[in-house]
Amino acid sequence: MLKYMLALFILILLGSCANAVSEEFVLDLEKKRFKAMTEGNVELLDQLISDDLYYIHSSGDVDTKDNFIGSIKDGSRNYKNILMEESKIRIYGDAAIINGICTYERKTPDGSPNDLQLKYTSVYANLAGDWKFVSWQSYRMSP
Repeated sequence: MLKYMLALFILILLGSCANAVSEEFVLDLEKKRFKAMTEGNVELLDQLISDDLYYIHSSGDVDTKDNFIGSIKDGSRNYKNILMEESKIRIYGDAAIINGICTYERKTPDGSPNDLQLKYTSVYANLAGDWKFVSWQSYRMSP
């Protein structure tokens, strides 16, 4: 009887860990998204981003998934490099929150540099077994 109870306990434990995600996994998603933004890889962005994305830029502008990807595709948002300086990741079941600091090296449509350092909150959610980027809010740090 004890063997069966132990086996049942192990199965329950394994089942509860099956959907668990690590901080490293979430950080890897964020790095992939930043890299796709800098490389203009709209196909990868389309895979990583939820259809109901709510993206609040440091300027206060709000983008949907289509607006966000479209601005990268047409070059109106040009990210040369994104440097992650700090990140704190917290996982709550099927949601992961990243609070971080990053520097966007970017250019305006006329080619002028327009770099900025941001504090941000980025949210990922497990949607039917697939982790997606669902929300972003940032503000510009003082130079």
